[in-house]
Formats: sequence, structure tokens, C-alpha cells
Amino acid sequence: MSKNCAILLAVALATVSCSHGVSRIRTHSLPRTNPTVWTFPLPVKEVYAEALQVYSIEHQVKKPIFERSASPITLELALSAECATNAVYGRSVFADPANAYDIYLHSSHTPFVISSVYRGRDGGLPFIANFHLHLAGSGSDTVVTVTASDAEVINGTRFGIGSCGPGQKWNCVKVKPTTIEEYSILAYLGRHLGITNMPPVILPAQ
Repeated sequence: MSKNCAILLAVALATVSCSHGVSRIRTHSLPRTNPTVWTFPLPVKEVYAEALQVYSIEHQVKKPIFERSASPITLELALSAECATNAVYGRSVFADPANAYDIYLHSSHTPFVISSVYRGRDGGLPFIANFHLHLAGSGSDTVVTVTASDAEVINGTRFGIGSCGPGQKWNCVKVKPTTIEEYSILAYLGRHLGITNMPPVILPAQ
């Protein structure tokens, strides 16, 4: 065996041996997708004001959007809400004047819920995503559209080089949005607005 081949083999073995808790990801499909758009019978400025309140960290800590689940990884308790006046992560969203009443939710790339769609050897995997809520007036109503982006799950850890040097880091795997999280965010707003005709979240069959 040549010296170069031996080096490549040693690197490959080191990479495998330095991964922990990584398993095959199983995707559990939904019987049908959840709504990601909902029309609320209120003017856009009123929905916007109420949305800023309900998505505040203080409100989410008292009444979380997502149920708390046991996880080996600490889950973020609340999503951070950005608007046109304080955007950092979602700055590009608010460059469009049509998005003046929009809201951008993120968790600073920290998992905030255990996925019921993406599962590993030990159950659901910690899920990460960002969400753009677009509010559009339609007469006296407001149409709210939730779009998820940068969806990932954490599938164990792997060795890597980070800002603090070498060590174990999350093994983040890109996945497709599920509509579960998007509709959960919509339904959370709907409950706050007193809407009673929103159906339960559709989950995968057990």
C-alpha cells in the first residue's frame, strides 16, 4: 500500500471513529400536508401588532409554540422575532417594501423542537429552521403565509474545526420543511386572535 493510500485510509478511519450518535435518518410522511397559508378576518395592521406580541420571547416562554420534549440536546425555549426595524438574521427579507408588515422567526441555528417526521435510531431528531411570515391585506382580511428555510436536523455529532478550535460539533443534515412547524406557527397566532376554526396539526401516522 502506497504512503498516500495509507494516509487517506487513516483519515477515513479517524473521521468515522470521531462521529457519535449518527444513524440512518428515517422520514415519516404525513397523510396530507398542513396549511402554510391562512386568512384571518382582521386588518393587516391589527394582525401585525398582535403577531409581534404573541411571538415575543416573553409570551412564548409562558405559552410555547411547540410542546417541550425530552432531548439529549438543549432545545431553544422560544423563537426570536425580527421585524423591519430590528432585523439581523432576516435583513434581506425586509429589503423588499412589500414585506413592511412581515415577521422573521429564527432560533440562532439552535434546535427548538423534536421532529416527528425525521427520526433516527433513538426517535425524533432535533429540528432547526427559519420562518418568514408574510402578511398581506385582502380587503378587511389578512392573509398570512409562513415559509420555512434552512431546515436541518441534528444527527449525532462529528469531529470538526470550529471557532474555538477542534472538537465535537453537531452533525447538521439539510432536510425539507415538513409543514408541521409552519402550521404550528400559524395556529399559535390563530389561538391568540381567537380563531376557533383552525384544524389540529396533521402529524405522521404512528
